[in-house]
This record gives sequence, C-alpha cells and structure tokens, in this order.
Amino acid sequence: MATMKDVAHQAGVSVATVSRVINNTAYVEPGTRERVEKAMREFNYHRNSAALALAKRSGNMLGLLTGNLADPFFSLLARGVEKIARRNEAKLMVCNGGHQAELEKSALDFLINQGCEAIVAHISRMSDTDILRYAAHTPGLVIINRYFPSIANRCVWLDNVRASQIATNYLLQNGHRKIAYVTTDLPIDDRRLRLEGYYTAMVNTGITVPSDWIISVPFNEKGGERAAEKLLDSGINFTAAVTFNDVMAAGMMRFLHQRKIKLPEQLSIVGFDDIVTARYLYPSLTTICNPVEQMAQRAANLALQLSAQKELPPQMNMFSAELIIRDSVFLIK
Repeated sequence: MATMKDVAHQAGVSVATVSRVINNTAYVEPGTRERVEKAMREFNYHRNSAALALAKRSGNMLGLLTGNLADPFFSLLARGVEKIARRNEAKLMVCNGGHQAELEKSALDFLINQGCEAIVAHISRMSDTDILRYAAHTPGLVIINRYFPSIANRCVWLDNVRASQIATNYLLQNGHRKIAYVTTDLPIDDRRLRLEGYYTAMVNTGITVPSDWIISVPFNEKGGERAAEKLLDSGINFTAAVTFNDVMAAGMMRFLHQRKIKLPEQLSIVGFDDIVTARYLYPSLTTICNPVEQMAQRAANLALQLSAQKELPPQMNMFSAELIIRDSVFLIK
C-alpha cells in the first residue's frame, strides 16, 4: 500500500506539501498541486480517513510559531501565549521559524498538519503573498508583530514608528545631536519602521542624518559588540545611540566598558524591548518597553476565538510603547 511519503517522492515534493494538497490547509501552486494529484492517482492513494478523524478529535490545540526562543523577546512572547493556553485548557505546540522564510513555511505546515486550528505566528521573513495565502486557508491564524491591512482584525502589532521616535526624542531632549542608530541587518518590517521613527525625530529637529550614522549588524549580543566597534572606529564623535533591542545594547555596553569608555558620560544608549536584564546592566538601561507579553495574550485569545468561529466586535490591536527612564542617558548642558 502506497504511503504519503511515496506520493511525495513521485511528485518531487515534501510530505508536508502532499498533506496540504490532501487537506487543503494552505495554498499550493497549481502546477505542484497537479503533480501531487497525478502521483496520488498513479498510486491509487487516498487519505487515511481514520487518521484524519483522529486529528479532528485531537482537542483544543493552540500553535505558536516564534523566532528564536533563546532571545528574551521571544521568551516573553511564548510566556504570554502559554498563559492563555493554560487558561483555556488548550494544548500548546511551539515551532521555531529561525527568521528564515522556508523554516517559517515548514513550521506553519507542521502546526496545521498537527491539527492546530488556532495559531499565533511571529513571521519575519515570509513574503506578504505567502502569509495571506496561509491566512485565507486558516481562519484561526493570527499574525503578531506584523500588520496587513487586508486582515487587520487578525494582526496584533506595535506602533514601531512612534516607539522609535520616542526613544530618539528623549536623547534629543537631553542635548544630544550626533545620535547613531544601531539596527538589524535583516530586511524586516521592524527595521524599516523603527528607522522611520528615528529619521522623523531627527528631521523634526533639523538634523540631516548621514548614511554612516546607521549601523546594521545582527540583532544579538555579538552584533552589539560589532556595532560598538564600528561606532568607535567611525571617527564620528557620537554622543549617543539608539539600538534595535536591549540585547544589542548589552553587547555594546560590554565592548565599550572593555575599551574604558565611560557610560553614559561619553556615550548614552537607549534600548528597545525592556527585557528583564535591562535594569541590571551598568548603568541600568533606559529603554522602550515593548508590551510583547500583553500582545501575545491578545493574539492567543484572538486565535482561539477565531478558530471557534466566534463573532468578534471590531477592535484595535495596535499597541503603544512606553519609555522606561533609567541611568544610561547623560544630560548635555
């Protein structure tokens, strides 16, 4: 008796793709669908109705597609979703997309094929077209930290532009003018939007930002160290920097301490996210509080409600950030 694996091999596709065609759970290119259906006919293959019924009886399942759980941001996201799963007695299944489009796709396929009808997905690299195709086939799919006007009621996101503007304005209010922006080297929405907020704040103060004031590095501790080195080697007398996240700020601070740079007197830093570590850095980090745990709870509730086909009142799912003032910004008089 032929198996799904046999069909996949004959059609030259993955088992997950065969499953998508059989269960019609996500978009499959017409040419690919035709090859799969042809292979099924050749093998006289039919889906296992008993297994399908078992999957349908699998109970209340909530899927989470996240980035990297080693990153404190994603730990907070997972904690928020897990809290809602426990409250609703739902089984929680977690997959890591690794900020790679193909991994994100295969993770979504896995969650769907495991019977998750409610899914909270943090998707950074998949194309808009692909995400909207998945959304069309999965009514309980809620996108967190990314916004699509056509499915706004199924998106939960942060006002990144305003948040970055607040961070930059705080430095400007403290007398800083040569302010670097340390951002991620990934082409993701957060990068574009936070840079927009930084540029807006600078332009509104009459400052033209040269291209070498923007430092793009990986958004982890090592990236922060590399950014600090680039900043010192630039020859520009920066007095402050805004970072894409707190982890990068921590890496910068470590490197600058090693180089005997006095913080914040010689360089002020504002982070982003307000992870737990931020308050324990030296000096304690002034940062933007990103309410990711609250956003995750909203997204998880929404996914469960949508998968249960509940009628929901219109609501705004955009969250606002808050500036947390600590000790990492020096006042220039």
